[in-house]
Amino acid sequence: MLDSGCTQYMTSDERMFNSINTNDDNSVNSITFGDNGKGKVKGLGKIAISNNLNISNVLLVESLNFNLLFIAKLCDLGFKCIFRVDDVEIISVEGFRYENLYIVDFNASEAQLSTCLLTKSSMG
Repeated sequence: MLDSGCTQYMTSDERMFNSINTNDDNSVNSITFGDNGKGKVKGLGKIAISNNLNISNVLLVESLNFNLLFIAKLCDLGFKCIFRVDDVEIISVEGFRYENLYIVDFNASEAQLSTCLLTKSSMG
């Protein structure tokens, strides 16, 4: 069985990798799934998740039906994960409140906005 401390993510899609080392040395030749089924490990590599952020130690696993990742590792990379009944939101751009003003640095390299921001004031 694979020690989860040495890898963070698993996929069966070789196209996702920036770089990959095939498993020629047989150091980890299979993983065990929750149902005690086995998955053959074909390689170990790196995947880009943004322009300036990569995830290392990604296993290429044959016959894996989903991409698997440890949520704690995403949090370690600075992401916030919000789970709801039907979906999950993973956020990387965050701001803070100073008195009555919320400040967000949209010029940060992580911010890639496709949203128009609008503020409206009404005097009552």
